[in-house]
Amino acid sequence: MKLSTGFTLSALLFSAVTLTACDKSTPTYPGAVKTTDDQSAVVPVADSAVPVAISDANINNDVTTALLRDDDLKNFEITVVSTKGDVRLTGELDSQNQINQAILIAEGVIGVKTVNDELTIKR
Repeated sequence: MKLSTGFTLSALLFSAVTLTACDKSTPTYPGAVKTTDDQSAVVPVADSAVPVAISDANINNDVTTALLRDDDLKNFEITVVSTKGDVRLTGELDSQNQINQAILIAEGVIGVKTVNDELTIKR
């Protein structure tokens, strides 16, 4: 059975649009999907033998989200900058315990290789 050219082109266009829509940015929490980006961290995922590339934008977003979810830290302005999985935290907090908590939270995000602490205590 021969398909018309219009039907074939429509099917190809639908497939391209559908696949493009699937390429949404995803969080880097456990179970996250692969992303490709020039500035990404490659980390092994526990249930996969294949390393997963995680973009710095995703890492920034996930660290910021995790910090905002913490009741002790959500009211502080903590700046997060990630470069190939190396995260830098800057801002002013009330205590060393809060700084330690922010570092632990950042280290727990998938894709974070190191955390550079530039957090200070308010005077």
